[in-house]
Amino acid sequence: MLQGQIQNVVKTIDGEKLFEIDHLTIPTTGVVAIVGENGAGKTTLLNMLQGINTDYTGQINLPGYVATVPQINDIVGESGGEMTQRLIRQAISERPDILILDEPTSHLDVDHHEWLVKTMQRFKGLVIVVSHNRAFLREVATAVWSFENRTVTAFNGGYDDYLAAAASKRSAQMQVYKQVANEKKRLAQRAQTAGEKSARAKKINPHKHSHAEIEAMKSGLNGVEKGFSQQKKALNSRIERLGKVEKPTDATKLKLQNPLNVRLGKPVVAALNMTVAQADNVLLENVTFKIETGHRVAIVGPNGSGKSTLIQHLLSGAPGVTHADNLRVSVANQDLSQLDTTKTALQNVMLTSSESEQVARNFLGAMGIRLMQVNEMVGQMSGGERVRVALVKALLQTSELLVLDEPTNYFDIPALEALTAYLLETQQAVLFVSHDEQFVADVATDVWQIVNGRLVPQD
Repeated sequence: MLQGQIQNVVKTIDGEKLFEIDHLTIPTTGVVAIVGENGAGKTTLLNMLQGINTDYTGQINLPGYVATVPQINDIVGESGGEMTQRLIRQAISERPDILILDEPTSHLDVDHHEWLVKTMQRFKGLVIVVSHNRAFLREVATAVWSFENRTVTAFNGGYDDYLAAAASKRSAQMQVYKQVANEKKRLAQRAQTAGEKSARAKKINPHKHSHAEIEAMKSGLNGVEKGFSQQKKALNSRIERLGKVEKPTDATKLKLQNPLNVRLGKPVVAALNMTVAQADNVLLENVTFKIETGHRVAIVGPNGSGKSTLIQHLLSGAPGVTHADNLRVSVANQDLSQLDTTKTALQNVMLTSSESEQVARNFLGAMGIRLMQVNEMVGQMSGGERVRVALVKALLQTSELLVLDEPTNYFDIPALEALTAYLLETQQAVLFVSHDEQFVADVATDVWQIVNGRLVPQD
């Protein structure tokens, strides 16, 4: 099969450019990972590659048969991992040359994750995948297409190679920005000095010179003033020729104005020989552990093993569970029951927030809720957007215990990094469930794993 090509493509929505691609070569084998912020156009590009979206300028030539597995949002009757596995197997059975996957890791536990990695590595054709799961990208990517500043750029090599190249590029951009800014400042100071000299050259003290002397001096001073004026004009022209160089953006750092002060190491929740059951089905037995302020406790395990049910038992004060006195808990769970769909994203957050509206806007923006969306009714938002609003609502609610059930689903990598940085700074106790191996490794101080109906500390 011949390599495909993307040339001179510009995609616009409502007259505004979403992204452009100057030129990309589409390989015939390997795994191309597409990365970028939510809303940058990743899924739109997938639809363009499939021929579903043809409203663009330029050329896309994708030879060979294409099979697609879209992002899974509604799960009925089976686990997300089982559904993802079934759909990918079905797509591969069609013997495609190109397999397109949109966020295939969103609902995968460890076992299904490992199956997906091995399947991608064994696939003989080309895989084009959108994913925010950094561990997955490290394991499978052989090339990266990156959305940045409304442009798609290709990087050859694995995900870590891409990160290194992106960091090097950003460092070079910052160096150029500083050099241009310093040169503009230097030229502006010289232009200001020339202007001041030009103004002084026009001044003659009439009390110290006769009329004849003044007239004689004027002709000489006019030449001096003209010289300084021309020098100033030339310097300003050099400043204009330097052009505008954008400053590389820094990673978003989230900070509360009114952080909670707590005594570190104080237990907030403890369980002693607790049994976790759903209806008549016992999921876990003899659960014994505790959560302390300043600790970030991750619960991991297969889908259906009882992770979310365990959290429900801990929060409800089931037999064997004790809470600290006057314990305040903020929760972001998967059913999104804490959201009022008749209110806006900002209103939902501010209902329980002790922070300013500006802080709420900063957090929503960092989690991928754009400026124009903060005043949108939650009931009109997508499932992924609601998840992000619910998370911000929990983060800004004053509490000693923060509980997050699969917080990283529907998050892009910049939002994940912002959330990680925030959690590493908080003094709250944090209890969270996640299948994102990188997120768990970066955030958790303690990891507990569900194995054969037991909750055990992970080595």
